[in-house]
Amino acid sequence: MNRSRSDWTLPPKAAEQKARLDASRGKIARLRQPVPQRRLILTLFALCLVALGIFLLFLVPSRSLVGDLRSRGVATWAEVTSAPKDHFGSPGNTEIRFRGPRGEVDTTLSDWGGRRPGGLVTGRVVSVTYDPHDPTRVLTTAWVKSPPIVTLPMLVSLVLSPFFLAGALFLTFRRRRLLIERVGAQTAERPRSAKEHQ
Repeated sequence: MNRSRSDWTLPPKAAEQKARLDASRGKIARLRQPVPQRRLILTLFALCLVALGIFLLFLVPSRSLVGDLRSRGVATWAEVTSAPKDHFGSPGNTEIRFRGPRGEVDTTLSDWGGRRPGGLVTGRVVSVTYDPHDPTRVLTTAWVKSPPIVTLPMLVSLVLSPFFLAGALFLTFRRRRLLIERVGAQTAERPRSAKEHQ
């Protein structure tokens, strides 16, 4: 004997009880969700500030160096005495030698935003511009005229800063919402328990 689909539906009272039970279980599950800790939120805010600080630490001195070299820098030719690579294959501390205002200067090529120009090999002669007040502040003339728009260290710190900020804000709002729900649930429980005692 075939039964129709309507024969398998729950009675009205049973359906209401099931709906109330499901709603109650969902509410309990929400109330049992872990509340984001303040330490985690503060840590994310701190990481955001650190990443932003690193970005500014790369940007501000580099712009200041380029500005000084453009205004009072002296262009000359320098010999590359050492051009090592780091673990990632990027240019490392490139050492150069040139004749400065008080004799020969052996120094390390200054970085711009945590990066040094590539393509320099030991023994090559390259045009550089140095600060006559401090000859150790020196960049390649090409970078003085047209420095990079952004370097990889600057880009990484700039991307991480809003990422950490977004995480901190998300957890802040989530913590606030969960705490409000728990306070509301406790407030609803008190009148109910008071009625039961009466």
